[in-house]
Amino acid sequence: MADSPRVSRGHMAVLLFFVVLALLATWPLVLHFNDLVPGWAVADNYEYLWKMWWFKHTLLETRQNPLIAPNIAYPYGFNLAHAELVPLVTVLGLPLTNAFGEIPVYNLFLVLSYVISGWATYALINRLTHNAWAGLLGGVVFILTPYHVVRVGGILPLASVEGIPLFFLGMEAWAEKREWRWGLVAGIGYAVAAWGSLYYAAALLLLAPIYACVRLAPLHALLRDRKALASAALLLGISAGSVIPVLIPYWQFGQQVEMRIPLEESDFWSASLTDYLIPPGLHPLWGDFVAEKLVSVPEDYPMIALEFILGVGYVSMLFAFYGWRTGRGPTRRAFVALVLAAGILSLGPRLHIGRHALTIPAASSIVSRFHEAMNGIGRFLPSHESYEGLEADGLTVPMPALALRWLLPPLLGLRGWNRFAAFVAFGLSILAGIGLASWMDREWAPEGMVSHRRRRRRLLGGLAVLLLACFELWPGSIPLVAVQARPVDRWLAQQTDEFTIMELPLVSALGASQMQYTRYHGKRIAFAYGTYFPYWYRESFPELTHCPESPCLTRLREWDVRYVLLNRQARAEPDLEKELASSPDLELVIELGDIVVFRLLPLDSSEE
Repeated sequence: MADSPRVSRGHMAVLLFFVVLALLATWPLVLHFNDLVPGWAVADNYEYLWKMWWFKHTLLETRQNPLIAPNIAYPYGFNLAHAELVPLVTVLGLPLTNAFGEIPVYNLFLVLSYVISGWATYALINRLTHNAWAGLLGGVVFILTPYHVVRVGGILPLASVEGIPLFFLGMEAWAEKREWRWGLVAGIGYAVAAWGSLYYAAALLLLAPIYACVRLAPLHALLRDRKALASAALLLGISAGSVIPVLIPYWQFGQQVEMRIPLEESDFWSASLTDYLIPPGLHPLWGDFVAEKLVSVPEDYPMIALEFILGVGYVSMLFAFYGWRTGRGPTRRAFVALVLAAGILSLGPRLHIGRHALTIPAASSIVSRFHEAMNGIGRFLPSHESYEGLEADGLTVPMPALALRWLLPPLLGLRGWNRFAAFVAFGLSILAGIGLASWMDREWAPEGMVSHRRRRRRLLGGLAVLLLACFELWPGSIPLVAVQARPVDRWLAQQTDEFTIMELPLVSALGASQMQYTRYHGKRIAFAYGTYFPYWYRESFPELTHCPESPCLTRLREWDVRYVLLNRQARAEPDLEKELASSPDLELVIELGDIVVFRLLPLDSSEE
């Protein structure tokens, strides 16, 4: 017990280290905590700001159901189960949002994702290796990996990775001690992960059993340990108790709307082996070259390149490889299994090289039989899904994620298999820490060395490796965006009566920023955004892709649409503005920046 104060001071120093690192990695965010948020564009960051405000507005002010926004996707209303509910910030962060507003709380949770994730990773590695430098390396690698930093720049749920190291910290300590308190820590870690993102809740359900089976093998001794079983029951109870309330809205909504992501869409958002091998793509020296030359994405979506930069840097991979080769014991094997399982699942339904599916040339008859066999298997399995969306001119290579999707129907709603890369990054950061500790003990500063010289070499070696890893992974400056109304929002707010608006083209209407704009103009909108919403919307109202043709305008009149907004910045058909301007049913009202406002004339007026 004599060492407890010293251990506590050590952990406090590590927390302070990660606070400073977080502020530097997000600089100059700390200077704009109340008015700007990170992001390469106005997109998902606006969506989650709106949700934070909406939960506060409905739960504390209007006392209405926060899961339904009646004036969005009017006249049907928008069910927030169309996308991530993010209860970690919308519910758990509600008192802070009510006290300080959504912008600083949004930024606070992003900074905490660095601090808590870094500290928990450090604590786990330090527990395994008794080497503080190894813990610091692992924590730095995990929080500065491009996967995390990219999502800090706009995707709040996926940036909330802190539950992952908390869960495995509790699991590892529980596997060693079999004490209920560590089962509690693991359960809290799962709850934080699940409340941050359902992706992480699902991933842990798939990956944690693999880790546990390898870590706890042989299992027969565990089954005879009542104390261990009791603490395991506590872990399972907390995990189930935390995730079931989150799943209920999705289950209820799924009874009304099919929450299915098209197979080809899920395939697109899958990782490639090359995604893990390219250099970190946010670095101020070589980041632009990586994003432009080494990641192939559609020209219309240049920022998507960042989503597919998943490596953890060559320094950490070198030490992770060393840790794999020299480490011993079930913990090392368990994290190797975690990395392999998460990496394979991140590759999605079929194998890719870059953004293109690996296609093996074969005779057309062989390809046809392959497709027939895959379609037959897919329709037979519980999800009843064909392989047609992935058919190619040759033979493709199906991956385990496809089997899971077909065997477990809830996984039909999983869009981005590349999100499993968070667990690859975490596992590699643990192995890198193990590798650094092993390298120090075996080669750099072995036990036989004179004590003062050994301490000095450990200091110099640990500091050098840490600085080298920081240099390689450093993301430069994450852009910041203002949270503000558009000129058209201010103009709409001046129109005092009630009406509905529509925005074109659909790619603009179905954008993540649209709900935030409703805060400024206060009008009903006939569109929205959510993970599943665009698929349902386009399928339900195909006529909206052909405005200003008569079926489209008829639908808009049914929804009491008064103004049609054309966003010139969005990718639209080249003649769309000309067609809107020449339509006898539409009247040009005003141009405000990149938005052109047309009035939809009443039917009798347009006929005249």
